Amino acid sequence: MSQQSFDHFRELVLQDPALQTQLQAANNLSELTPLVLKLGRERGCEITAGDIEAAWQAARRAWIERWI
Repeated sequence: MSQQSFDHFRELVLQDPALQTQLQAANNLSELTPLVLKLGRERGCEITAGDIEAAWQAARRAWIERWI
């Protein structure tokens, strides 16, 4: 269920410029993780740190693969 919640939160972020601005304030993953957990929880999304780490790794892998 947490992956569905993460996907839902991602959709909320894509639709909300103010939420995007809040998340852009994080400088690294250690700042971003608790912020996503907090903001997601406030919006009823059950997100885990593992969900965030998995999304981070997938995005990183996709970025690297673009240059290979």
